[in-house]
Amino acid sequence: MLTLRNRFAKNYVNFRGWSVKNRRIVVFESDDWGAIRVPDKASYERMLKTGIQVDKDYFDRYDSLESEKDLTELFEVLHSVKDSMGNPAIITPLSILANPDFEAIEANGRTQYVFEPVSKTYQRNPWTEHSLNIVKQGISSGIFHPQFHAREHLHAKRWLNAVANPTKKEEIAFENHSVIISRMPNDPKRVNMDYFPAYDFDDYSEMERLKLNMMEGLKMFEDTFGYKSVSFCPPCGVIHDDLFETAAKGGIKGLHAGQHFIPQGKGLPFKQVDHFWGSKTPFGQIYWRRNCTFEPARNHNYDWVDRCLAEMTIAFRWGKPATINSHRVNYIGTLDPRNREDTLRQLKRLLSEIIKRWPDVEFMNSEQLYYTLCGHLQK
Repeated sequence: MLTLRNRFAKNYVNFRGWSVKNRRIVVFESDDWGAIRVPDKASYERMLKTGIQVDKDYFDRYDSLESEKDLTELFEVLHSVKDSMGNPAIITPLSILANPDFEAIEANGRTQYVFEPVSKTYQRNPWTEHSLNIVKQGISSGIFHPQFHAREHLHAKRWLNAVANPTKKEEIAFENHSVIISRMPNDPKRVNMDYFPAYDFDDYSEMERLKLNMMEGLKMFEDTFGYKSVSFCPPCGVIHDDLFETAAKGGIKGLHAGQHFIPQGKGLPFKQVDHFWGSKTPFGQIYWRRNCTFEPARNHNYDWVDRCLAEMTIAFRWGKPATINSHRVNYIGTLDPRNREDTLRQLKRLLSEIIKRWPDVEFMNSEQLYYTLCGHLQK
C-alpha cells in the first residue's frame, strides 16, 4: 500500500534518533477534540445550499463537536481489544478548551473576540450535552487520555477580522455558528492557514498575547480534566520556538511536534523544522514524531488499515513506537453517520490485526510515551 516515495519517507522519519529495542508500542494521537467546526446537519445543509463548498473538504463535510454517540461507540471498539498486558486500546485526544461565543461577539458588533469554555459548547445541543461526562468516564477507564492542543483551534485576531469585514462565505458561516475551511466557488483561496493555526502571527509583537493565550488554555485544561497536560501538539503544527518556554512553565514536557512550522510574520513563509526522536528543546522538552496514518474520513474508498500496518512495520523495524495520526473527524457521525460507522469498522479491523501480528504489543497514551522516552534517554 506504500509507494516507493512513501517508504523512503517513512524510513527517513524512523531511522533517526532514540529507539527502544524489543518493544512494540502503539500510540494513537487524535487532534481537534472540543472544536466546534460545523455544529449540526441543518447548518451544513444551509451552507451547502448557499454555494459554500462544504462537501468538497472532508473536515467540513464530516467534522463536528463530538456527540455522546460518537464517544460511546468509539469506546466500545477500544474496549474490545487488549494488549499483551491486558490493557485496552487507548486514544490520546489533543483537546481544545474553548470556542467562539458567536452570540456575545454579535452583541458587541463583532468588535471584540469572546470565547466560551468547551463545557458551555457541549451544552448547546442535546446530543452533546453529556459528552464531557463521557470523556471523563473514558479517562477513568483508561481508554481516553486528553492532552493539550490549544485554548481554541483559531487565530482569534484574524478570525475576528474576517467576520467583522465578511465575505459572503464568512457571513453565512458566522450566521451558522461554524468555523470552516471551505469557500465559495469563486473565492481565491482556502482560509485554513489564515486563521486555523492558533499560534501563528503576523508580527512578532503578538508573542505576548500568544503566551497569555497558551497559559490560559493550559489552566483551562487542568480545570476541565483535573490534571496537567504533560504533552502538547500545536494546531496545524505551527508554533514559534519562543513559545516552548511558556509551555514548559505550564507543565508541558513532551512535544508531538517533531516536525513543526515556525511563523516569521510579515507575510514570510513558515520555516519547516524536523527534529530527531528524543531530541530536546532548550527547556528540556522531548520531541517525538507521528510516523503512521489512519485517516479514513480523508477517503473512505482507501484501505487505511493496510497502509497503517505497513507504516507500523517500518516503525518497529527501526525500534520506534508506532505513533498513529488519526484526527477527530474520522470518528464523528453528526453530519453523516456513515463516516463514523466506516471508521469504526476499519479501526476494529486495525486493532484486531495489530494484536494478531504483534502479540507483545503495548498500547500507550502520549503521556506514557513521554515517560518511556525519559527512561530510555537516561540509560
